[in-house]
Amino acid sequence: MDVRGTAFASDFDGTLCTSNWETGEEYFDPAVLEAVARYQRAGGLFGVSTGRPMHPMSERVQDIVDLDFFIVTTGAQVLDRNHNVLFEKAIDCDVAQRLYERYTSDDMVFLAVTDCDFFSVGKEYSQRMRAIGSLDEAEGTLLGVSLEYHGDQGAARAARDDMNRHFASDIEGFQNLGSVDVVAKGCSKGTGVDVVRKALGLSCVVGIGDSYNDLSLLRAADVSYTFHASPQEVQDAATYVVTDLAEALDHFMSL
Repeated sequence: MDVRGTAFASDFDGTLCTSNWETGEEYFDPAVLEAVARYQRAGGLFGVSTGRPMHPMSERVQDIVDLDFFIVTTGAQVLDRNHNVLFEKAIDCDVAQRLYERYTSDDMVFLAVTDCDFFSVGKEYSQRMRAIGSLDEAEGTLLGVSLEYHGDQGAARAARDDMNRHFASDIEGFQNLGSVDVVAKGCSKGTGVDVVRKALGLSCVVGIGDSYNDLSLLRAADVSYTFHASPQEVQDAATYVVTDLAEALDHFMSL
């Protein structure tokens, strides 16, 4: 297949990269990186679609993989390869504060997500994340918040459903297994796909992801992939189910 004029939008954690949030350790499979390079040498564009904010994520990958675009903070911000902003929508600070007041508890960690970094609000969370006393201490533009339930998928799903009912006119909440990513209404990884397709004049956008928060990415893509270990709902939304990102890239190039 001639992949010129196409783009591959990849989830980051669990797809392009294996990460340990508490220690900050990250692993990039050399076979995956070589498959990305093959696709780009053939003329395709490769970028990320992630819940992570732009600057810390881009700094970590700049010497590892050459990204052509960035869909970050669950679609609240989209940038081209030169970091020019193609789309950006901040979450309302008053809404974020109401979310904090409604959902904060001893069993979860509330994170502020800005264009600079993640910040844990009210308590320590990990070695790599700065703890702040209140939302207004977060540096940069507040693009979203994240509720971390320490792997409790039931609690994350209940919080997502509740906030999507009570804050339906203001936000979009997306479950990521044991956490919930929250952005302004109208933002999603799928929105990011649409922005990239239009801004870069693409004939086809491919998406790959492994979790519930990737559903909008998979549904907006022209061709989509997920993994055998992904939740069944995610597998049902994908065009193809594969072992890893390298297999997905090589399969698409062979179509």
